[in-house]
Amino acid sequence: MFQLFKNRDFGDYISDTFGFFRQTGKHFMKIYFTINGIPLMIMLVLSYFLFQVYFDLLKTSMSGQDFSGFENSMTENFPFIVILAILLFLFLIFMSMLSYTVPVIYLDLYDKKKGNNFSVGDVVSALKSNFAKMLIFFIASLFVITPILIIVFILLFLLVFIIIGIPLLLFAIPTAFSWIALSYYEYINFDKGYFEALSDGFSKMKSQYFPIVGSLMLMYIIIQVTMTVFTMIPYAFGMVSMVTSLEQNPGSTEGLATFGIMMAIIMVITILMSYILNNLMLINQGLAHYSRRENDENIIAQDSIDLIGRE
Repeated sequence: MFQLFKNRDFGDYISDTFGFFRQTGKHFMKIYFTINGIPLMIMLVLSYFLFQVYFDLLKTSMSGQDFSGFENSMTENFPFIVILAILLFLFLIFMSMLSYTVPVIYLDLYDKKKGNNFSVGDVVSALKSNFAKMLIFFIASLFVITPILIIVFILLFLLVFIIIGIPLLLFAIPTAFSWIALSYYEYINFDKGYFEALSDGFSKMKSQYFPIVGSLMLMYIIIQVTMTVFTMIPYAFGMVSMVTSLEQNPGSTEGLATFGIMMAIIMVITILMSYILNNLMLINQGLAHYSRRENDENIIAQDSIDLIGRE
């Protein structure tokens, strides 16, 4: 059984994150895809067609065709487009809620069941019982955390011009993610209010800042490198096809059409991999959550005493 409650340092956060996926990754990903599979497929299909529409417009622009028909269609269907945009935004929030919450629920059940002897149904039941809390956290964060982060990042971008903003900006992204993730673990796992969870999440992050945020930064770098490797192949193929087509048929849009398909595929791959690989960071922060709990509550020692008492 993988040990959740354990005092960890920087190296432990890295090794235990991969150790978790080595030991129980198959069970975790089975549950993740069973719950998120259909919503994720819907998002990928929608993303593909949206990017295809964008590149069709770009191809029309390069060929000098008239946009009046498209503009008239947009005007006539404007209410429908607005409704569709709202529905897509709500669907994105719902997808993000599921994706962010499954690892939190999984680790909680892993702790309570003393291993991965639980089913998809157990996770779904926990998601249903926590749905109101999930919704409150995400909606509240849009109005509380988002404005704070916007202000902070604007200030950091301004500080980039005096050099000091560059290292601060590098740490800002994992710091923000860590604060939100640890707060979310606190909010879902305990009977706490939203602002209390934010406060406790920040305190846990601050109590071991460099090991927690540093390990998360390394996870982020690994994810970005992995995504770059997987997306460069279709991108290079699309670029070669477009350049070759333009050299053979100057003014032709065939190369651009191929490039558009490749770019749409790249975006689909990027979205899919970002959701999948994001679990590395969420599990990493979950381990930080349980590590800080062990540091504060000495849960392993208490369990050992309880076992001695029962013997």
